[in-house]
Amino acid sequence: MSLVFLVVDDNDADRAAAMQQLERSYPQATLLQAAGANPGMRLLEERRIVPSLVLLDYAMPGANGLDFLNDLRHARWLERVPVAILSEPIADRLVVQCYRLGACEFLAKPLRTFELRQCVRDFARPAEQMASATIVPPIGGGARVSAA
Repeated sequence: MSLVFLVVDDNDADRAAAMQQLERSYPQATLLQAAGANPGMRLLEERRIVPSLVLLDYAMPGANGLDFLNDLRHARWLERVPVAILSEPIADRLVVQCYRLGACEFLAKPLRTFELRQCVRDFARPAEQMASATIVPPIGGGARVSAA
């Protein structure tokens, strides 16, 4: 299967910017987006897809990036998904917690295209669909799926 990216960010502008950069750099990829940690997990569970890479905002109201990362690592079928944290500068102890939970990279906001491409090159893997997968990209291009 091809690349599937999930962008989880509560900020509409930041999420849209990340989606736009992914769309320009990887036009054949399937792009998923969620406005928060809980909608992001629901989207993965409904679609039963293991994404190539998750771009995850750290600071979100309610369940934050650490909560999402923890949930991801406790879902057996998602435990190896590469996750890049998108963040403004945060405390060193929080960075350490993210790495302990398996974050592969920290990317500063605003997201720079060359850093995104390097992250994808270093960590993204072909996506996997689980037995009950329902996602089918349209013919001739990538797909965009959103979760509120």
